[in-house]
Amino acid sequence: MAGKRAEGLLEMMFFIEMFTLNRAWNGLSDEELRWEPMPGSWTVRPVEQCRTPTPFLVGGWAVDFDAGLAAATEPLTSIAWLFWHVGSMPGRAAELDFLGGSHSAASGWPSPYIETHPIFTTAAEAVGTMRAGWRALDAALRSATDEQLEQPTRFWGYGGPGPMGTGARIVASTLNEISHHGTQIGVLRDLFRLRGDAPIDYQPE
Repeated sequence: MAGKRAEGLLEMMFFIEMFTLNRAWNGLSDEELRWEPMPGSWTVRPVEQCRTPTPFLVGGWAVDFDAGLAAATEPLTSIAWLFWHVGSMPGRAAELDFLGGSHSAASGWPSPYIETHPIFTTAAEAVGTMRAGWRALDAALRSATDEQLEQPTRFWGYGGPGPMGTGARIVASTLNEISHHGTQIGVLRDLFRLRGDAPIDYQPE
């Protein structure tokens, strides 16, 4: 049975899924996933087509990234880029040690900038991975105690140790990351539908 800390996080998950993730993943097409909203957008490409100096590479695929530019600002990204960024996060959060998994948060396991995350080249793969991870995190929290979620736990850091926090704070931070990038995906899907002055379809799926 979930403790009070977990209950609060599960309530966050309920509303994030209902109002954000359903708009991000329901009916997502490969065309939407690959659409580049403007020239120069960061996206997922075959390695030989990569246009940025410091991409993340998995197999024959590259995720656009420019470490020098990202320190100041990141350009507009595609839906494929955003799913690379957060699609594996919920499943990886469920695998953290304070939830009974084998990975520490300090190792950077949830971060695609520190640990290698899969690159999704189809909408089915991206959505399937994220939904499965979301269910895994939900299940992990339903059996989590307050003691587990309140124990001191170090966040991951970039270039050094991250700050101290708790398991609950790490999950809340991860949910915030998923929620705000999920919102970006929803906006990009709206823009995709509006190409060529197409009307917005307000019918729920």
